[in-house]
Amino acid sequence: MKDFYTRRIWRLQPALIAVIALTLAIAIAFYLPDDLIRYLKESKYTSLFISNQYFARSTTAYAAPDSAFLLLLHTWSLSIEWQWYLVLPIAMILLFKYVPEYLIKIAVIILTLIFLVLSLYLSWKFPNKSYYFLLSRIFEFLFGSSLVVLNRKHFVPGKYIASLLGVTALTVLVYCATRTGIVSGYPDYHAVAVAAASAILIFAGSSDKAIVTRALTFPPIVFIGTISYSLYLWHWPIFATGRYLGFTENTEFTFACFIITFVLAGLSYRYIEKPFRKIKYSLLKSISILVLIPVVLFTALTSFAEKYDGFAWRFGTKYQDVVSKLKERESKNRKYCIDIKKNTNNINSCVVGDANAHKKALLIGDSFSNHYWGFIDVLAKDANISVLVQGTSSCLTLPGIYLFDWWYFKNTVYQKCHDDSEKYFNEIRKGKFDYVIIGEIWSNYAGDKIINKINDERSLELSRKRIVTALKKSLDIIIKSGAKPVIIKQTFLMPKNYMRCFYDSVKLRKFNASNTCTSSPWLGDSDDWFATLFTSLKKDYPELIIIDPKAVQCSGAICRTVIDGVPVYRDVGHITDYASYTFGNEYLNNFGNPFK
Repeated sequence: MKDFYTRRIWRLQPALIAVIALTLAIAIAFYLPDDLIRYLKESKYTSLFISNQYFARSTTAYAAPDSAFLLLLHTWSLSIEWQWYLVLPIAMILLFKYVPEYLIKIAVIILTLIFLVLSLYLSWKFPNKSYYFLLSRIFEFLFGSSLVVLNRKHFVPGKYIASLLGVTALTVLVYCATRTGIVSGYPDYHAVAVAAASAILIFAGSSDKAIVTRALTFPPIVFIGTISYSLYLWHWPIFATGRYLGFTENTEFTFACFIITFVLAGLSYRYIEKPFRKIKYSLLKSISILVLIPVVLFTALTSFAEKYDGFAWRFGTKYQDVVSKLKERESKNRKYCIDIKKNTNNINSCVVGDANAHKKALLIGDSFSNHYWGFIDVLAKDANISVLVQGTSSCLTLPGIYLFDWWYFKNTVYQKCHDDSEKYFNEIRKGKFDYVIIGEIWSNYAGDKIINKINDERSLELSRKRIVTALKKSLDIIIKSGAKPVIIKQTFLMPKNYMRCFYDSVKLRKFNASNTCTSSPWLGDSDDWFATLFTSLKKDYPELIIIDPKAVQCSGAICRTVIDGVPVYRDVGHITDYASYTFGNEYLNNFGNPFK
């Protein structure tokens, strides 16, 4: 086992460390403060062989927009490989010790099937996170283990059978590789098909006369296989860097990234992989050099970066001024008040306004309700109200409805959204609140995704009728509880490519964002279905308070996207805390307090 781990460490770690070293230089040169801190955390957890767990916690999903720039995102699979290497020897020892030799093959196949079923269950239960789970991936390793214990060399297929199997397997692999929109919920049946096809391809390769065998022994293909580990290591950082620096992802971009990847992979294989795999140090020395030192280094760098705000000085004084303003208004607890888990104390920190006030309010909605933290804090303090902030990501928090085939929940309902909505309205029914505030990115829910129960017919018309019914039901519940209902309209939606517009020049030390991203045209919301609905509801429910942040964000046909050189938006469209507080103060000064 010592020899096994020593060989693995010197086979895998040197090339990985080379990639980390280069990406560290890239991150220091171009990555903005928060992104640099995030990168250093990636490096630390990659060095600890648990980057898959880190990415499961820190990203919304593998293929989500917030993942495209992460330089070491691809190392999730290397971490899982290392975790498997830690499990496999122990599992083998126990298997051969306690299972009779004649049952080994059956035991391995049964374990493969068990973990396959477990993976499909996790895919269904956690469609946005299962991609990163070790337990979701074990069956893929066990397909290979099944090949070993079945001893494929004893069952060499004939030329024609091997050719048929090989072509079929290769067709399945190409088919799965060219599908779009299959990442959510992966590894699912697509992964089963890929693993099975790969195993069949290996089995068919036992026959050296098969068509696919001859094709895959073509020298250029063999060369790709030879440098495949380095190709794996280098490809993602190259693409991520290009995206981060604002290059347009077109054919030329892809081709250039491939060329750079192959050059770096060839050099890496020739000068790092091959020489270092021959080193014969002890296991302890190997771990010290290639594991412990990187872990200590990146743990220290992460601490320094967090302490010194991601070294914002790298981008000049003008950018430092922006960072200072953002930090000054940054809400420390806001992010903990969305998707709150059970049995957590975070809820105690999810109060804005006058925490000791006699009057109580509840703010619910999706993640865009959460970005009104500063806006509501300003109004609530002025009106002496304590506001509890709760929210559920991408959730229309209304009673009696489900979101179907929504977000990561393909061909099923978003159960947590429904359950959280019921929980919120059960609390409202208890008469705890003087105001109940609902905030959403309303336009996202104007489609055909709303149902009342499984197997409901779906259409745009039916969906909107269900929304109207649910909204009226929510207002009835709120009013019956003794509270006043409040609806916050959405802010002006972030313009396309806004983040690139504002930050790409900063990364290249030009900083001309304030001249190019300061405003965006707005056609009004007269054609907006939800805006029309709110106007109609106001007639039926005179108690309803409607707050429109665009009343201060927009003037005439122009909406601000930058305030005093500070960006209004912080990610995929949520506004910054700086903008939230600014809009709150401006609303209070211009329109008075709707809670008074």
